[in-house]
Amino acid sequence: TEVGNLSNLIDLLLNNNYNIEGTLPSEVGMLSQLQRLWLPQNNFKGTIPTEVGMLSRLQNLLLGENNFEGAIPSEIGLLKQLSQLKLHHNNIHSAIPSEIGMMSQLQELRLYENNMNGTIPSEVGMLLQLVDLSFAQNSITGTIPSEIGMLKRLQKLELDDNKIDGVIPSEVGKLSQLQRFWLYINNINSTIPPEIGMLSQLQDLLLDRNNITGTIPTEVGNLSMLSKLNLQSNLITGPIPTEIGMLYHIKLFYLSDNILTGTIPSGMMSKVQKINLSRNRLSNSMLHLSSATSSLQYLNISNNVLTSFPFGENGFKELVTLDLTENLIRQNVFMFIDGLPSIKDLLLSNNFFYGSIPNAIRSLARMEKLHLDNNRLIGTIPDDVLSLVRLRELKLSHNRQETQCFEALTECGAQPYQGGVLCCGGDNGEQVCADGLGVEIVDPIYYCLTPGLHGTIPAGFTNTPYLQVLDLSSTLLKGNIPPEIGGLSRLEILDLSNSALTGSIPSSLGALTDAVVLVRGNDMIRGQNK
Repeated sequence: TEVGNLSNLIDLLLNNNYNIEGTLPSEVGMLSQLQRLWLPQNNFKGTIPTEVGMLSRLQNLLLGENNFEGAIPSEIGLLKQLSQLKLHHNNIHSAIPSEIGMMSQLQELRLYENNMNGTIPSEVGMLLQLVDLSFAQNSITGTIPSEIGMLKRLQKLELDDNKIDGVIPSEVGKLSQLQRFWLYINNINSTIPPEIGMLSQLQDLLLDRNNITGTIPTEVGNLSMLSKLNLQSNLITGPIPTEIGMLYHIKLFYLSDNILTGTIPSGMMSKVQKINLSRNRLSNSMLHLSSATSSLQYLNISNNVLTSFPFGENGFKELVTLDLTENLIRQNVFMFIDGLPSIKDLLLSNNFFYGSIPNAIRSLARMEKLHLDNNRLIGTIPDDVLSLVRLRELKLSHNRQETQCFEALTECGAQPYQGGVLCCGGDNGEQVCADGLGVEIVDPIYYCLTPGLHGTIPAGFTNTPYLQVLDLSSTLLKGNIPPEIGGLSRLEILDLSNSALTGSIPSSLGALTDAVVLVRGNDMIRGQNK
């Protein structure tokens, strides 16, 4: 309490100590000359005394990262000279007092990471000098007041992770200096106002995880400085507007978990690094994409209805993750593996990819996840797959189709079969292809094809010590289980079920005490109760 005797004190700076604890005494209000009160990153607790309002000369009040609780005293509105108010990362559990609008010199207002409730007072619009406003990570309800549009100097508006509902007011478009608009994880249930396109300085527009409806306004294409656009997990419909292609500086582009149709606009985003369009209804081909995204590192277009994808030879040199899971893509992916030299996660499950795995797969030396399950692959598993020493997940399951027989002359070409891959015309004009192990010549008139992965399981698993998931189930693989698999100490899932394996289960598999091992459905194998 003796601190109140320091009547001429101008600065009280006890920041970043972490070991100062106790309460803020009410006598602090007697420091009539105090201009800076810095106490962040300590262990202060209790309430903020109302006497703080007596510090008429105070310019900086920094109490963040403590354990203050209770309410923000309304007397704080008496601090007419205050330019910085930082109360973030405490346990304050009151509403924002309307008197906050009386602090006409305030430039920075940071109240994030508390337990604050109530609504945003309209008086916030009176803080005409405000540059930085953060109410994030609280329990604030109600709507965004239209008066927010009065803050012509505002550069950062962070309202994320609250319970704010209603509309995004069109007045937001008046914030001509705004660089950051964070509104993610709320309950906004309106459309995006076209006035958003007036924010010429905007760099971050994060509106994800709301209930936003309607379409993406074409005016978003006017945001020439935009670096991050995240609208994922909303109810947005319609196409991605072609004007998006004008966003030259965009690096992060997330629109996943909406109801979007169409495709990515052509000519877009030469600097983009991350694109997530998963779980939409995108259906058109994207043949322009590979020529415009030389910086792309992450691309997720899973769970759409794409029928093709532009595996270009020059466009994906930096791509680390490609996820095309759950689409309708019909093409030979392995013709283009030279265009993916940096790939780590190649996730192509549940499509109609065809062809055989080439020996050149070994060139993808950084590969960690290779998911090719539930496709139409044929041929054998080359030993070169096991040269991918960083491999953690290998999924090749459900690459097996039913046997179909064709008339040799009319459906399989005029030339007699000489070995290799044979393709015959199937239903709906689609070709059915099988390699030599899947071709049976019934007589000179008929060929019967059984497409799928054939041959034996390669034995070089000692080269893949990091393997955690190995799924080769529901294929046409035969022969013995390589005992080297038992040496994969990190293995969590081994699924060899429903194939044509023979022999006995190697005793070495007994060392896989932490793995789920499935070998059922191989009728000729012994010891399936392992």
